[in-house]
Amino acid sequence: MSSPGVKICGVRDLDTALAAARAGADYLGFVFFRKSPRFLSAEAADDIIVELKQASFDEGFALPKLVGLFVDAGEKELSEVAPFLTHFQFHGHEDAERCEEMGREFAVDIIKAIPVTGPGDVSAADEFLDAADVILFDAKPPPGAARPGGHGIEYDWSALQSYAGETPYLVAGGLTHGNVADAIAAQKNAAAFLGVDVSSGVETAPGEKDASLIEAFVKAVKT
Repeated sequence: MSSPGVKICGVRDLDTALAAARAGADYLGFVFFRKSPRFLSAEAADDIIVELKQASFDEGFALPKLVGLFVDAGEKELSEVAPFLTHFQFHGHEDAERCEEMGREFAVDIIKAIPVTGPGDVSAADEFLDAADVILFDAKPPPGAARPGGHGIEYDWSALQSYAGETPYLVAGGLTHGNVADAIAAQKNAAAFLGVDVSSGVETAPGEKDASLIEAFVKAVKT
């Protein structure tokens, strides 16, 4: 069995993108949601990705898949970033029809986030099994939170054992290099398990990624 994939989300600068890619991250996430401390403009993301692609060519490391995170975004916002992304990640009220439509219109893969606190929440993914290319099970945000993710909240990752879909899934929510092995073990080699997604767990402060924490996280997953 190949090792699980790694997504580093909330990349805001070239140094972080390079650190993650060189460490072996499979996906990089860019947050286009203004209320997030990890928010990035379309122009800034484009600049980072141009430099990252050049470095990938020069140094010979694999270019990660490039994911844009959105919350109920309109077509104009999506169209600004679609040309340089491989995936849209939807964290809002997007239904299955919207996911399918946007994936088709912009020729990108779709990741749909499902907020989870326990096994009873997992079935919410069923609606999206044909509409999304990947399901992301993330910790449900605390009441009154202004953003849908990136809070560093853990939940019982074994709750995902009730997932019966064939659509691949990522696990997020309170992951760090110290606990990610437990999150992976809790999937018990589920056939649809694709990998893990981290944001706050590789930061020293909200939005401030740390290269050594990224390296430690990727190493913990890949070994």
